[in-house]
Amino acid sequence: MIQKARIFCLIALHILILLHIFYWGDNVVGSVDFQEFFHSFVKYGIINAGVILVIVAFITTLIFGRFFCGWGCHFGAIQELAWFILKKMNIQPKTIDSKLVTFLPLLILIHLYILPNLFFATETNWHISVNLKDPSIWAFLPGAIIGTLTFIVDGFLIVYFLGKKGFCRFICPWGAFLKLPNSLALFKVRKTGECTHCHVCTDSCPIGIDVNYEINKYTKVTSTNCTSCMLCISGCPSTALSYSYQNPLKEDVSLSYYLPTKNKFKNMMHKYTNYDSIRIYDWIYLILIFVFANTIDGMYGIGHFLAYGIAITAAFIIINNKIATVAIKYALTSLILLFFIWHGFIKINIYLGNQYADANNPNLLQRTIQVYAQKMGKY
Repeated sequence: MIQKARIFCLIALHILILLHIFYWGDNVVGSVDFQEFFHSFVKYGIINAGVILVIVAFITTLIFGRFFCGWGCHFGAIQELAWFILKKMNIQPKTIDSKLVTFLPLLILIHLYILPNLFFATETNWHISVNLKDPSIWAFLPGAIIGTLTFIVDGFLIVYFLGKKGFCRFICPWGAFLKLPNSLALFKVRKTGECTHCHVCTDSCPIGIDVNYEINKYTKVTSTNCTSCMLCISGCPSTALSYSYQNPLKEDVSLSYYLPTKNKFKNMMHKYTNYDSIRIYDWIYLILIFVFANTIDGMYGIGHFLAYGIAITAAFIIINNKIATVAIKYALTSLILLFFIWHGFIKINIYLGNQYADANNPNLLQRTIQVYAQKMGKY
């Protein structure tokens, strides 16, 4: 019954999105987007629909956990659909464990959304105002082609390569933003009965949490990636789990519960699971992701989410030795590196072109225009 209600909420969400875009328009309410909290409120002090959404999500997370992510996020729904389709096709990708699950979404949040907007705010006349119509619905929508590619890469491809909700675990900055209130949530998945260690709860979790380990070690799910979807509760054959409240003053809380462990999935190697770890490559993986993403971010209208989705998938192909035969692996690695080196060369010349244009140096500007005329032609 709980899962039927959750599916209904996710379907209703998509219907509301379509109605807002194609029927109601932005005559009353403009873009309802999480990033509005940073691009509108942090940057200018504007309170709009997106800012209200973030405030509501933050407050409800303090009470119910990341309920917003499990019951009201279209990206999460698409990834669950992708996992369902892959299982129907008898394809079960390994869910990848990495310390980047903890740090990368936070780095993306700080690097792309917090610091740039804070720096801008300090240099302008920041003041609070209310404008629910600002910005327009299409302000942050990338268009049909890039939008479709974003859903394919971040919704399906990343699930195929990185496993359960790869986008949510490795990229999503909004999930990172809600992790702090989630750690303080009053309602959590708790062990309230006798566990038979069947591991069905762990296998049911759509975001790859070792539920069996956490409930038996801490008597509750402590992972801040938990989205309160309650699939573990619905799947438990011994009804040992419940979604329940506990007085925060009596709550057993330790910072160590929320820090990355040496090997998060060490207890998950039972016959029902399909997990793998790439922690020995974490630093290489992080560098490749960051370089690749910044190489293509903004090119051809590519947004942050698509750039990081492509980057994290491409970097995984490079570091994963189990992905194909040696010959295919070297061929794919060579093509990937060639692609990003070329776009890095273009990106550098775009930067130099801007510098030369500002310095009014036509000779050097002409040299950069020859490299990438389409982008530099405006000068």
